[in-house]
Amino acid sequence: MIVRLYYRFLPPLAKFPHCRRSRLTRDLAHIVGLACWVALAVPTQTVAAATPAASIVYGSFSSFEAAARARDTFERDLLEPLEVRDVSHDGRTLYRVTGVLSADVAGLRTRVAELKNTGRPGLWLMHQEMTDSVAPARPDAPGSRGAIRAAAQRTLASLDQATASSTAQRATTSSAGPRPRAASRAAAARATSRDAATDAQPRDDRMQTFGVLPGHTTLARTRADSPRSASAAGSPPDTLTLQPTHTGVDATEAPIVLPRFDDVDINIDGKLDESVWSRVPSYNNMSVIDPDTLQKPVHDTHIHFLYTDRGLYVAVRAEQPADKLVARLSSRDDSINRDGVSLTLDSSGEGLYGQWFGINVGGSVIDGKVLPEAEFSRQWDGPWTGNAVPTEYGYSAEMFLPWSMMSMPDAGEARRMGFYISRKVAYLNERWGWPALPLTASRFMSALQPVELRGVNPRQQITLYPFTSATYDVLADDPDYRTGVDVFWRPSSNLQFAATLLPDFGTVESDDVVVNLTSFETFFPEKRLFFLEGSEIFETSPRSNVLARLSSSSSSSGGRQTASDFNPTPTTLLNTRRIGGPAVDPDLPGSIAINDVDLGKPTDLHGAVKLTGQMGPVRFGVLGAFEDDPEFVGTDVLGNVYQIVQEGREFGAVRFLYESVTGSRQSLGWMSTAVVDGAGDAFVHGLDGHYLSESGEWKVDGQLIASDAHGVEGYGGFGDIVYVPRRGHRHQLTLDYLDENLNVNDFGFIRRNDDITARYSFSHTTSAWPMFRNVRSSISYNHGMNLDGRGTRLGLFLRSTMTLHSLNSITAAFMYFPRKWEDRNTRGNGDYRVEERWGTEIAWGTNTGKPFSYSIGTSVQQEELGDPTYQLNTGFTYKPTDRFSLDFDLSYRRRHNWLVYQGGRRVTAFHADEWKPKVALDVFLSSKQQLRFTLQWAGIKADESELYQVPIGDGYLIPYLRDPADMSIDDFTLSRLTTQLRYRWEIAPLSDLFVVFTRGSNVPDRVDDSFDRLLRDALTDPVIDLFVVKLRYRFGN
Repeated sequence: MIVRLYYRFLPPLAKFPHCRRSRLTRDLAHIVGLACWVALAVPTQTVAAATPAASIVYGSFSSFEAAARARDTFERDLLEPLEVRDVSHDGRTLYRVTGVLSADVAGLRTRVAELKNTGRPGLWLMHQEMTDSVAPARPDAPGSRGAIRAAAQRTLASLDQATASSTAQRATTSSAGPRPRAASRAAAARATSRDAATDAQPRDDRMQTFGVLPGHTTLARTRADSPRSASAAGSPPDTLTLQPTHTGVDATEAPIVLPRFDDVDINIDGKLDESVWSRVPSYNNMSVIDPDTLQKPVHDTHIHFLYTDRGLYVAVRAEQPADKLVARLSSRDDSINRDGVSLTLDSSGEGLYGQWFGINVGGSVIDGKVLPEAEFSRQWDGPWTGNAVPTEYGYSAEMFLPWSMMSMPDAGEARRMGFYISRKVAYLNERWGWPALPLTASRFMSALQPVELRGVNPRQQITLYPFTSATYDVLADDPDYRTGVDVFWRPSSNLQFAATLLPDFGTVESDDVVVNLTSFETFFPEKRLFFLEGSEIFETSPRSNVLARLSSSSSSSGGRQTASDFNPTPTTLLNTRRIGGPAVDPDLPGSIAINDVDLGKPTDLHGAVKLTGQMGPVRFGVLGAFEDDPEFVGTDVLGNVYQIVQEGREFGAVRFLYESVTGSRQSLGWMSTAVVDGAGDAFVHGLDGHYLSESGEWKVDGQLIASDAHGVEGYGGFGDIVYVPRRGHRHQLTLDYLDENLNVNDFGFIRRNDDITARYSFSHTTSAWPMFRNVRSSISYNHGMNLDGRGTRLGLFLRSTMTLHSLNSITAAFMYFPRKWEDRNTRGNGDYRVEERWGTEIAWGTNTGKPFSYSIGTSVQQEELGDPTYQLNTGFTYKPTDRFSLDFDLSYRRRHNWLVYQGGRRVTAFHADEWKPKVALDVFLSSKQQLRFTLQWAGIKADESELYQVPIGDGYLIPYLRDPADMSIDDFTLSRLTTQLRYRWEIAPLSDLFVVFTRGSNVPDRVDDSFDRLLRDALTDPVIDLFVVKLRYRFGN
């Protein structure tokens, strides 16, 4: 298959907490700051000696602020006084965190070895002689920095004594923690000299790529004797924090060096009771990112990292009142409003690809992949572990992320990655993050906090997923037993081979019920683990990732959302749901017919293989899949039975992507797909390019496409331009050209061809309105036409969602559709004119952080003949405990003169009623055992109103009367139902036992039946009745 495909183609002291308590202390702090600044301006005494000496270098940074933070962290952990020294290297000024200069070089080497053994790699000795212009070994020499520091320390001690009583009166609760350590107090005393030196230099608030720190962000230390909430008693004292004001805490330009251990004994139970967590640095740098105020949060969040050669460990101490916790269990990857933390990890180190992992209070997990710049997808599950449990101060969480599940480029001893950690606070309906990267900003992946790790080169990995399943077809009284295996082999960190043999993609999760009487295909997302693993390399543009676009409408925050019929579709060359999907309809004589249910059944697979990897700046992927020959049973008008066998399809795809990151990001990719079957071969080729400016303000994606499907060649292309001039403002322009012969739908998905479209949209998000917590508004215009120049997709859309301070929300929308041509729903039997139309919508939703929330909305929109259609949507969510959840949604629509194509040139207008209830009930025996019941039903009763014909030439639909001799009528009903009862036990990560009963129905036309009879018959007269037991277990090193 691959061969065939190939051949086809300040004063800062005054800002310290203990210096804010009175006018007198503030004045004294200013005096101390001025004195130290003057002292630093006097040349210090040097000692001339030829003795060789050295000092330990703990880190080298490109900004003073980053070095100062690192120095304070090391001082706290090591109880040793450290310095920040500026040096010139290759024309750049670097700031090094160093120890005291000493002539005992051998002792320093021993000390470096000891520190490396405790998980602090990357230390080294800086050799120099005592004749250099540095402070002498005697720290208290007159005029030396040590003397200044000591004087400032004594002054601070006296200030502490003078204000002790004021502190006791002001503190609502006091911490029982220990007094500050000497090294920590020395670091605080040094603030005057440090910031004086910094203030003397010109400062750029947005330095280079990451902006380092804004000029008005202050460094502060949480002191154990300062007023604190009682809930903070469980957190470590002297935690280094960055206190954001208006721009939040940005990522530092220099990487954080994470502590490494040879081995640790950590039980991932969320309790943080292992002693190792007290020996690693703690970070408290969150900012409020949703709403995007970027203010300091009201509660502290202490974050710890460490790693071994097996993986990354993360611990979080999240402070908040215990009675405000919102703990809710859910299915994996469900996005609901609850308390939890998530970590995004850029394993490429260059903002090119990564994964994200979330753990919520109670233990429910959520994970997925992320691509530039913030294209999140939940279509991936990883073998990692995590837990989060309530505590007296809020809750704590732990994660273990194995390196073996991550794609990484080749690296030497040192490897760079990036991270972003966020916390959802449900009772406030806020999300906090570090770095401060709201989704309203221009950058995400390219602005993560860099970290440095050493010795992370995962060894060869092999993982087996054997499975066995038993399926009993109740209607056919036919049992079926299957056994197979999925294999994932990773010989190196940048290469993975996967194969599946005799796979069973059985019915353990059902798709939504969709009523689609148009000519446009319905898109269903991929849910199968084998095809999801490594799928990001095959995404050629942001349009391929439809779930990222759907995530904005999730119910994870704000007011409850009403059910919506709007389902955006992707534009992608690779839609793996085609593999193993319904076979191509066989070419049969007119007298033989096959049941529609049989034609819609999935096709069995012999197997599939996939190779993904990276070589330098080039990433690649290869995919192949092979179907079994589908078999059908047909009958003729006389009742004779025929066995029909059709040749199975073969699928193949090849992908290459070259990426360059030099300030801005550029990439160029190629992808080819092939489908070979008895009906004819289909080949598609695509060339895609991508650009992201260094500031993140400009983002451009485009693709050129060529197809050769069943002997017909077609061409097309599209481009997307996004401009984000500042936070909360987003402009987007998209352009499409797809000729009438372009066909990618044998393996890919596009909504339509024969299309020239331009779209412009502007969205604005603000938290500045006093009446609202935040407001999200958008306006967009779509101008689409076919290649004949006839407008086919025209519309102006305005939408605004306003969240109140009560956390309830109001949504209002207005739609205007100019006059257009309908050229698709007549299935090639002519076009007809449609007059201009309009629509409006308003909805109300209550706070999803409450045990009970509800939503209600109404809309009115004109049909194509100008008559109104009214719709009412309502629903509620009831979550009285973390182990029980009930969701109910109901939609009712009354349609007037709804046009439905009848065949030939005939179109009928109907007056119709439509009901769509949806129920989901979840009961959790534990976070690993779930019993879930779902039911979806769609019922329609449509009565013929008027008859029309499509004009032979241009014009509007032509009404006509039925021949009096014609006694037929076009009235119809529709009743479709899917219900499922499923038990799932997660035995271990990605090891599951499923017991599932699924029933589906499609009741034929019964125009005289009522809705309750249609629903009852849908429940009792199924066309699908399956009982499945499936066990899958993961074996891996």
